[in-house]
Order: sequence, then structure tokens, then C-alpha cells
Amino acid sequence: MGFAYNGKPVIPTKTALNELSEIGLNLYEIPEILEKGFEVRKRKESITERGIRRGNKIVNVVVVDLGNYYKLIHAGKFTLSKKFKKLIKHKGDENGI
Repeated sequence: MGFAYNGKPVIPTKTALNELSEIGLNLYEIPEILEKGFEVRKRKESITERGIRRGNKIVNVVVVDLGNYYKLIHAGKFTLSKKFKKLIKHKGDENGI
């Protein structure tokens, strides 16, 4: 299955599907963002938020580990601010797809 991350399927919510279509992403890109992206911010243990840089934007996805599968609860895009750019360079994680 193409929608898997860490050996578990990624199942989106209806809201997340709408958000994906608004920002121009498809479900095949979600595992790639989760695997190759950087951590956007700290979340609870079972919640993962990862992002990639595309030009002057950050595309981020949020998934919840529910044991047998991951639930995609959010997908978004925001403009890269100077403060966030410095944080990324400081961590050394400036990557994109």
C-alpha cells in the first residue's frame, strides 16, 4: 500500500482530505513528508508533526498513532518567516522534496 508510514497505513480524516486538496497535495506524498521531513514543533508522544520546505512555504502534516494505523488529522501550508528560517538553519534540517 502506498499510504504507509513505519509499516502502518495512513488513513486521512474528511477534513484532512479537504485540506490536502486545498494545498495541492495527494496521499502518496504524505509518507514521503513524514519520512524525509523535519519536526515542525513538539507534540504529545502519539502525535507527529513533520514538514518540508517548498520554496518560501512550509508544507506540514500531522498524524496520530492509533496503534494499528496512523490517522492524518491535518495538512497545511504556511509562509516561511525569518524566525522559523533561522530555527531550521540552526537545526541543520533545511530539506525539501
